[in-house]
Amino acid sequence: MDFNWILIRYGEIGLKSSYVRRSFENRLMENIRRGLENKGIDGKVQRGYGRIFLNTTETNKASELLKKIFGVVSFSPCVKIEAEFEGIVEKLVELGEEKISEEDSFAVRVRRTGEHGFSSKDIEEEAGRIILEKTNSEVNLDRPDFKIMADVRQGQCYIFGEKTPGPGGLPLGTQGKVVSLITGDCGSFLSTWMMMKRGCSVVVLHGKMDPYGDIEIDRTIEELGRWSHGSSVDVIDFDHGMNLFNIKEEGERGYTCILCKRLLLRVAERVAEKVDASAIVTGEWMEDNLGEMKFTDSSVEIPVVRPLIGMNRNEVREMCRNIPGDTFPMTKVCEAMETGKFKVEKERLEEIESRLNIDELVEDALEAR
Repeated sequence: MDFNWILIRYGEIGLKSSYVRRSFENRLMENIRRGLENKGIDGKVQRGYGRIFLNTTETNKASELLKKIFGVVSFSPCVKIEAEFEGIVEKLVELGEEKISEEDSFAVRVRRTGEHGFSSKDIEEEAGRIILEKTNSEVNLDRPDFKIMADVRQGQCYIFGEKTPGPGGLPLGTQGKVVSLITGDCGSFLSTWMMMKRGCSVVVLHGKMDPYGDIEIDRTIEELGRWSHGSSVDVIDFDHGMNLFNIKEEGERGYTCILCKRLLLRVAERVAEKVDASAIVTGEWMEDNLGEMKFTDSSVEIPVVRPLIGMNRNEVREMCRNIPGDTFPMTKVCEAMETGKFKVEKERLEEIESRLNIDELVEDALEAR
């Protein structure tokens, strides 16, 4: 059976008010259109009640695209026919004969929306009876080897045999913009990806730390770009190494890392003002020093979001591996990093920053971006 339509399902968009729902649907459709255009796929995107439909002859290529479009919960390549009882049964049987052999089990599933002269159960029973006769297989309503499915709505019927999961979340670009601090490690990639999944456009900020060691962010940016249909990932980098040198030389033992983080957050806050972003995102998780976060966050007025805060190292690694199909380094390499536990005092921290003229370092970073 040649599929030339794809039925696209969304999730929490349907829970919004009618105005917000329409706005989110429009954004999701536009993101799909942009993705199709970028990939050179011919297709027409249409709205239906509670569904989005994509008419294309390139269903395989379009399916790979939809796996990486936020807001898509699942989708099904399908054929579209008129919502008539005999025609629906005929197409379900045709698909069943193609997919099911004598050794397989199957179930017929029909979802119906609106008024029709038949029920979902009527179609399921009739199509199931004929498929059973023609294939000599068996019916298993609980755990079938194959499902033969139909979605009947608005006078049309869509016949399909599988549901492919999408990433879910909200359409990219519906929840404002954030500045994400990227170090090239697993945590910074995953935290950025999670904010994109919640609909946030992203500006990536990377402080290059030479000569203290650094991880290239090219692969991180490339992977994020695979998920950025509808809202590009903008990248800003700057030379942070000299600032870190000043912090290490003029500061005190036990304060280097926290001074570094506070400076990075201040630079990110200034960038956020320029790009109209609402928050800063970091890739820290619970293994980081929770007690120090009050000192780092107090350096800025903008919210600092940590999507990974409730996860441990293994959870971060596993989730990061599942998204790109490989792992990023778990932590960045920084030769200036201090080991051990240190007691940080707020007054001492502020005195060191005053001596370093931290505002001037921020301006230097902004000029070097």
